[in-house]
Amino acid sequence: MALFAVRAIRPDGGEETVRIEATDKTAAAATVTARGLTPIRVQPARQTAQRQASGRSRKLATRIARELSVLIAAGLSIEPALAALSRHAADKRLKEAADTLLADVRNGASLSEAFAKRPEHFPAPFPEIAEAGEAGGALGAALGDLADARERREAVEASIRGALAYPAFLLIMAIGAVSALLVFVVPRFEGLFDQIGRDVPVQAEFVFGAARAVATYGPWILALIIGLVVLARIALARPDIREAFDRWTLGLPLIGDSIRTMIAARFCRVLALLLQNGLSAVPALRLAARAAGNRWAVRRLGEALAEVRTGRGFSERVEASDVLPPLAAELLSVGEETGDLGAAAGRLASFYETQFEQNSRLIARIVEPAVIVFAGLAIGGVIVSILSALVSINQVDF
Repeated sequence: MALFAVRAIRPDGGEETVRIEATDKTAAAATVTARGLTPIRVQPARQTAQRQASGRSRKLATRIARELSVLIAAGLSIEPALAALSRHAADKRLKEAADTLLADVRNGASLSEAFAKRPEHFPAPFPEIAEAGEAGGALGAALGDLADARERREAVEASIRGALAYPAFLLIMAIGAVSALLVFVVPRFEGLFDQIGRDVPVQAEFVFGAARAVATYGPWILALIIGLVVLARIALARPDIREAFDRWTLGLPLIGDSIRTMIAARFCRVLALLLQNGLSAVPALRLAARAAGNRWAVRRLGEALAEVRTGRGFSERVEASDVLPPLAAELLSVGEETGDLGAAAGRLASFYETQFEQNSRLIARIVEPAVIVFAGLAIGGVIVSILSALVSINQVDF
């Protein structure tokens, strides 16, 4: 499968570019024609890094899915449901999103096509779930399942952020406290030694030197750190660098296992969601692989699934990809053999989501005392050095 950019004319006379996965240009043009558009140019699409949605955008997409599922379940069709959502939206961003979707639907597009035009706000599997719901006449239930899955994921992520927030706060406060001591307190004691003409004790010399270094180079060090962060963000926007970074993180002790568990949870949750809403196994597996969130994992899973389509064993190839835990590959293979792949993926997703949350809490429990010890040693070392230097002033030399 290759990605094509198809320039097409809408029924209202306007033009738009649609990105389509297809075997060749003819198949891409046929897919666009089936959507009610008239293709005028087909060419291979450049692979660009997709902009990641912000936390607010992800929550907004989840809210739209939830509210649309409620309105459709109440008996409204998609156009009146979007109109009602726009009319009663108290949030400006929600109203704008509903208005853009409503405009597309009124121009003849389906909800799945409207989602597909905005991948930065409605990434996979939004379009696929909506398309499956439209095809099966159960759009409200499909959107409800999607909202359930995303709300569960957001709850897990919020729990993890809460567990890591306190250690991060402690670390910031410790660095701030040590910096304040070195910049504002320590120089006063160094000046005291200059006034009385006494030599600085060895135990205080290091602290005084650190204080001078922070006062002299502190702004430059801060600027360097900010510059490195900006450069890192720019570099990670490149797909090749991001893939190498994602592969490196999977090899980190403790953290790598936690990331691998998160990938398995996302893969299995999206797979279960797609299968339970009527999508066939092969496209569901491909879309679930794309939702893994780790570029290297996405590529490895894609390669494994490509070999599966040529007749290789599912469990063997997925396990050989070194992305999913062996248990996940084995149980998914059993689910495929028994015809219960969707339910097996759902059970695995719940298991790995719980395991990921536990691993993250374990990391937080390790980081928290480590930060406290660091803060105690750093602040205590500065204070002890200053006090020992003050005591040395009162020592009488005989």
